[in-house]
Amino acid sequence: MEFVQFDEAWRMLRPVGVEESSRTPSELRLSLVEGPQSSCIEIAAIDHKAAARLPADMPRIDRATLPTVVEAIVHKLHLTAALVVPVGHWRQLFDAVAEGMAANEKWRATDSEATIELNTRDALQFLPADFHILRDLVRCVLTCGTDPAHGIAIATSGQAILVEVMPAGEVVVYTGRTDLATVVRELVIHASTGALPAAAAARAKARK
Repeated sequence: MEFVQFDEAWRMLRPVGVEESSRTPSELRLSLVEGPQSSCIEIAAIDHKAAARLPADMPRIDRATLPTVVEAIVHKLHLTAALVVPVGHWRQLFDAVAEGMAANEKWRATDSEATIELNTRDALQFLPADFHILRDLVRCVLTCGTDPAHGIAIATSGQAILVEVMPAGEVVVYTGRTDLATVVRELVIHASTGALPAAAAARAKARK
């Protein structure tokens, strides 16, 4: 894992359609530029506090399964790298997930070395060997995060896809192509019925 300066990360992500959807001093929310093939797939945790007010057709998935869904998307699309941008600043995110990620030595090392980046939204790059750490980070955002500023956006320079994970129990997947949307919807359907693809299910079982 290594930090990529925000401006450099932006140069990598802009060509695949990543854009700012809103920005305040405390929050930066990202999305994809809308196009003829773009889609927005929203998923809610079953225990989402506002579940009763959410659209009836929005998929509901157990909160504990959502990190595996995100991991399955990353693997299914064969991403060679993932860039994580915090909604707030790194200081807030590191503080929020500190206890949940305490057992992860590589994450602790990144935390202790992140001095310049703490008050920034520089992107943290995960390579395939670190995708299990990304999965655990998603889990901690969903279980330890208490504020929208503890959310994260996950993007890549190789595919028109953006995944936003918010502590309330929301995962929003923006795709820029219909084939990507099809893959994501299939994974969501499998997860909502308890039938994740074999590889993802095996990884989940191995972690228990």
